Amino acid sequence: MRLLILLAGLAWPAFGQPARSQVAPHAAHGRPVPIGDFADWHAASHKEGGVAVCYIFTRAEAPVARVPGRGDVVLSVTRRDGQRDSVALSPGFVLTGHEDAVLQAGGTKLLFYIAGRSAFSRDSAAAVAAFGHEVSVAAHVHGPKGADIADRFGLKGFSAAYAAMLKACAPAPKPASP
Repeated sequence: MRLLILLAGLAWPAFGQPARSQVAPHAAHGRPVPIGDFADWHAASHKEGGVAVCYIFTRAEAPVARVPGRGDVVLSVTRRDGQRDSVALSPGFVLTGHEDAVLQAGGTKLLFYIAGRSAFSRDSAAAVAAFGHEVSVAAHVHGPKGADIADRFGLKGFSAAYAAMLKACAPAPKPASP
């Protein structure tokens, strides 16, 4: 479900970076609301079952087109109210291997478990930390017929996009007790 919402949001035209004090409200009825563009990364939010969902994403730089019918190649970080981050890779085709997908961010090797058309980080905190310190990340997955598929994602603007996502999905302050 998360991936479908993310991919629906990929069809948006580019949207401008908000002023520092401006954060977009969450959309009603699950429709995405842009938060801003931050170099390689884009941020948005929506409501899902009354819960705020914020996410940032980037597309692969010159993705390998060897896979017929390949869709968008996307790396994303999603946050729901009161929950941890979820880091996902969508390589644009169904993943069928039993091995982990591997992302290499500088000297940090990140393992992602496979689930259908996506791979999810086994340690999202480590992935977010690595993304904030590197220039790019390389993703390696097994494609159809065992082909080794490698894509590169730019990380410029990641920290600013991540901060905007956290601000947009900050938990509401608890009312003071009488």
